[in-house]
Order: sequence, then C-alpha cells, then structure tokens
Amino acid sequence: MKTLIVSSIQQKMRLPQTLDEYREDLRRFMRAAANKRARLVVFPELAGVMVIPPLLGGLEANLLKRADLARRRQSGLWQKVSGGLAGALSGWFNSDFRQMAGALLTTQPETVLEAYDGLFGGLAHEFDVTLVAPSGYLPDPVDGILRNLAIVYGPDGDRLGYQAKRVLHPEDEDLAQPGHEWNVIHTPVGQIGLMLGGDLLFPEVGRLLAYQGAEMLIAQGAANDRVLYEKLRAGILARMQDNQLFAAISFLVGHNEFSRRQRDPFVGRSSLMAPQELTPRSSGILVEASNVRSESVLSATWDFEELADLWESSDTPLRSHLPLEAVGPTLARLYQRMKKLPKGSDALLEAPDDQEPETVPAPEEIVKRTPLTTKSKTTLGLHELPVLSSVSAFWGSAAPEEIEAALPAHVPVTLPFDPDGEEDGDPAGPGEQQTLVEAERDGAAGIAGSAEVAASVDHESPAPDQESVPVGEEETREMDALLEPKAEEGNKEGD
Repeated sequence: MKTLIVSSIQQKMRLPQTLDEYREDLRRFMRAAANKRARLVVFPELAGVMVIPPLLGGLEANLLKRADLARRRQSGLWQKVSGGLAGALSGWFNSDFRQMAGALLTTQPETVLEAYDGLFGGLAHEFDVTLVAPSGYLPDPVDGILRNLAIVYGPDGDRLGYQAKRVLHPEDEDLAQPGHEWNVIHTPVGQIGLMLGGDLLFPEVGRLLAYQGAEMLIAQGAANDRVLYEKLRAGILARMQDNQLFAAISFLVGHNEFSRRQRDPFVGRSSLMAPQELTPRSSGILVEASNVRSESVLSATWDFEELADLWESSDTPLRSHLPLEAVGPTLARLYQRMKKLPKGSDALLEAPDDQEPETVPAPEEIVKRTPLTTKSKTTLGLHELPVLSSVSAFWGSAAPEEIEAALPAHVPVTLPFDPDGEEDGDPAGPGEQQTLVEAERDGAAGIAGSAEVAASVDHESPAPDQESVPVGEEETREMDALLEPKAEEGNKEGD
C-alpha cells in the first residue's frame, strides 16, 4: 500500500443508557472518518469501558447514568433538572461506577467481552475499515485474565489481534493484570505496533515493535492530569522519531467517572505524526486536535513511499546504523543487573547487618576512613557520599578556579553550561485540526485531510493553557451538527 488515510478519534467518556445509544454515538465518528476515506480508524484508551454501563442495572447505576445525561450539551431542560437531582442522590448513596464495573467484570467478564466484540467488530464491518478499538478492562482471549487491552478488527469484523497494557498505571492495578509481551498485529493496511498508556514511555518497546516489522506505531492514552498527557505526547513523538515510522495517538477526554483516586477530567490532544523530515516545520506533527477537552476526528495521509525514501536518504539513518553487535549484549547485561538489584533506592546504600559499616568521611578527610562504633543497620544519604559531599561543600558562588584549587586532585569538576552559547530554536506550532463539519462537507468530493493540507494552514493556534472552555460547553459545534441533519443541510446551503 503506497498511501494510507488514517483517522484518530478524540472521544469523551460517557455513561450510555443502552448499547444502541453507544453505537449511535460511535457512528458519528465513523461517518466523519469514512467521509475522509479513512482506511484505518483509531479510538482512545479506556473508551471500551463504556460498554459496561448498559449492562448495569439497579437504582444506583441508573442515577449515575441520568446524571451523566444531564451533563451533555444537547440535553433538554427536564433532562438537566432530573439529572441534577439524580446526581445529588447518587452522591448521597455514595454510588461509585468503578466499583460497579469491577463487580461486573469479576462475575461476568465474558458478557462484557461479547458486548465489546459485537459493538466494535460490527462497526468495522459496517464501515469497511480496519478498526483499532478502544481499550477496556476485558478478559484476555488466551487465558481469561482481566487486562487493559485493545482489540484490532478487520473490515470483515473479525479480530486481527490484540495488545494488553504491560506497564500498568496505578489506576489499572486493582482491575487488571499486566500483559506479557508486545507483538506486531498484521492487518490489511499494514503491520501495526500498538502501545497503551505508559508502555509508550519506554524506548525499548518502540524499538522492539519496529524490529519486528511494524510499519506504524499506534498509541492510546487516557490522562487525568496535564503532566501525564504531556509525557505521553512526548513519548509517542520520541518513539516515532526513534524508529522513523508513522504514528498516531488517540486520547480520551471529558468528565471522569471512572478514576479510583482523583476525578479530574480526562485531557489530551490527539494527533497524527510522521518523521520530522516529512512534516511541516519539522515538528513531527501532521495534524493535532486544538482542544484538550473537545471531541474531534483527525485525518491525514501517510505516504509509505516517502517513508521508504527517507530510510535510504536520511542523514540520520536510525534504522540501519545502530551497532547491534555492540549495543545488544551491553543492554542485555545492564537489564540483567537491574533485575537483580534490591527494590528501592535506599537498599543500594544500606550497610549489611552482619558487617561493620563504615563512616562517611568529611570532605577534608576523603582518603582517611574510620569504622563506626555501632553495628546497627545504617543508610547513607546521597549528600553523605564522599564525592558528592566534596563537590557540594565547595559549590556555590565561588569562582571556577577557586573550586578547582580547593578540590582534591582526583575529584573531577564539571562547570555549568554557558547559556550564552545556546541558539534560539524555532518553536513548532500544533498541526491542523480536521473538524467534523469539514469531514461531512468534504465527504461527497472525497477530499482527504492530508499532510499537504496540514502544511498549508496557519499552525500558530493558541496554546491549550490559553483556551477558555465554558463548563458544560466543551463539546464542539461540529459534533452537534452531526446529530442534526437539517441544520447540517442548512450549513451546506450557506456555504
């Protein structure tokens, strides 16, 4: 396949009343992606959990679902009033969706997997696309153990493969077990390397998938704080550039009803990426969502012929010049040593109980050592280590020549970097956002949101921190337009 149009979905967390309601909600995104002629569609991490609310019964579950309905922008006055009362009652009952979901997953995991399969496999078949379904807490198809996993479906609706999250976030630990390995998933659109959440923060994971033949790296994220989102974004950018592959990341956004510890809203800006040599302003971003809370559909074109040319002509041939004969054994030995180390950083500096620990010499007595009189377990702090304490004792406002003269000959001195020597960088702005109204309007003409389109727009959009999104108004008007065909037709005539 020479080129591939891919769509990344930025989706809100909901508590749908029925599976049919959730299916109709998902079709909004699928229609927009189909109108862009997308052959690969990616959903975010944990959006698969939304198949659980329709399976829950009882008063408390219904109160939570009615309260969620009241938060939606298109809800009527009565829905908002009754939903507000339901939310107050659910707080009085101390209702917890996470606990109810955990109970259902423990007692009826196969029911949840069946609903997930039918929903996302059916959408892949209906729209004739390869679908990276959102991750959720599901029983592993191999051993039945609950894991945070995402399944990839082909255009015929059948499973092509799945990936379980290996590096669990604290939010995952009470509901799921870590996965075993990372494997490339073979699909009609190419070889997919799939990473969930914190997995993409490790360079080794991206390299492993690339060396298994992955042609694209797909990431899913669900971040309930801004720092985690920024780390995940930086991680997928690094994995993409590390391995000179195309990449996509999809984030869950909006109201958070599922977290165990903090209930801050999910935030993120989904994006489609390519190696820096193939993107406007060398940013690595082809297209990126403009808002950290709104739903959106992003589309771009990946040109695999350009990528192959880059592998041959790049001045940094990352894929072919890694000296594996030297790096491989060294990394293997290093990782083996790390596995054998005691847990906790303090354990590395502890004196054994059966040995007489040594004192920590003062800076002026680096060579002279005297044993401690006690035989109790002693822990040394970093500031007490000989070399560090020597350097810190002389560090401060003293001139470099004074520091060098005061230190012993065997203690190396590293002077601060001179900031005057730095060159000012050219900050790269975010990519273009493909809105849903554009997707619907351009569908008849078959216009795909390509990298060339992204290059032609102004990338200097306001920073997310400067955005002002009214409470309850985060959902984009484009999403509302898809729910109102008549209004949409009016917009077309106005255009």
